[in-house]
Amino acid sequence: MGNSNIHPDAVIVGGGFAGVTAARELSLRGRSTVLVEARDRLGGRTYTADHDGHAMELGGTWVHPAQPNVWAEINRYGLETEPLPAPEGLRQAIVSGGRIVDLSDDEVAQGVAALDQFCAPGKTLFPEPYGETWGPDPQGYGDRSMREHLETLQLSPQVRDWVETMCCLVALGPLDQAAASEFFRTYALSGWSVEQAMAALTATKLVKGTRELIGSIAEQARLADIRLSTPVLRVAQADGEVRVELANGDTISAPVGLIALPMNVLNSVEFDPPLSEIKRTASTERHAGAGMKSYVRVKGDIGNVSVMAPEAHALNWAVTYRHGAEGSWLVAFAANPDKLPMAGFDDVAGMQEALQPLLPGVEVEEIFGWDWVNDPLALGTWCIYRPGQLAQILPDLRTTEGRLFFAGADSAIAWRSFIDGAIESGYRAARDIDEYLGAGKG
Repeated sequence: MGNSNIHPDAVIVGGGFAGVTAARELSLRGRSTVLVEARDRLGGRTYTADHDGHAMELGGTWVHPAQPNVWAEINRYGLETEPLPAPEGLRQAIVSGGRIVDLSDDEVAQGVAALDQFCAPGKTLFPEPYGETWGPDPQGYGDRSMREHLETLQLSPQVRDWVETMCCLVALGPLDQAAASEFFRTYALSGWSVEQAMAALTATKLVKGTRELIGSIAEQARLADIRLSTPVLRVAQADGEVRVELANGDTISAPVGLIALPMNVLNSVEFDPPLSEIKRTASTERHAGAGMKSYVRVKGDIGNVSVMAPEAHALNWAVTYRHGAEGSWLVAFAANPDKLPMAGFDDVAGMQEALQPLLPGVEVEEIFGWDWVNDPLALGTWCIYRPGQLAQILPDLRTTEGRLFFAGADSAIAWRSFIDGAIESGYRAARDIDEYLGAGKG
């Protein structure tokens, strides 16, 4: 087995926003780092890909001023943002009662009011949403699924369908498996405002893509070394160091290690000694984010549309990305891909069938996307905890084990599952590592 001749202060496993941010912060503190990433690129579950003349986000996309960490980074590097969907002439509609209903401003307002009712427990469950604690929770909201909580509300069928669809878009997974508290948290982080939460979720994107942001952060990181396309097989702690054994036979050793991997893939790496039982169980159970996002090119100019559909439908949201006489691109979201009549991303006929309830008569020409759920380096989309996981696993996912520190969007304190949360987590990990090394423990 070969050995690296580089002896950094820290070795970082995972090149998403958490790992890259931590690398930059450590370098600004005078610490040397080596970053190891199994993919051939940085970004993790963000992925900007050029296709058909457009920079398309196959993973994480939306940013917003309500998200303080990512917005500070956008300002730091002077990056340009734009609205998506574009507000001009936007047609908003929902599939309800077997038909497509174009929504007036008043009808949207009714949905917003109902969603405020749905999210109201967030006012007491997350009174200080940027803090590490929550509760009290005498009603047991943390153990309640979005489906269970929705059943407690008395709503008209159309308004109920609108709220249910919003839950689908937050969970991007089956509503009986997604914790209601995950929506409450986003609501609380958005100033306990549904309008602000909706804006934070799906209103603003980076013009040149998330790759511009992570590239800017990485450029400042001044890494001692970066290893792309380099899977990690084993991480061992012994003799006062962390040894990261790579699939290519090399070993990188450092006083400390930062594990910046998605929760769902922690068990894909062997740890010696083993990780805590809570971390291992969380990785086995996985979070509930298991949906599909794809870009769909259709014939003709369909205009600027945003059509929603509740959980019973194969697709839950189709929104215009680009449109013109030469054709239109949609972004389509499916909370439960098991409902999709598709054999894969190349199944044009299956996508066309799935789109008909939302956009009758549309003719699909092409599909472009990334299967995050079956990607062995992700095993899921953004992190949405299952009922009970908030209290059971969140504190432990951030807990240091010996010389191993942990970071990632899945264990962020505030905007968990967002780019913002990954950056926040990277900040914290770098501070903790620098303090540990500064105390002479390295």
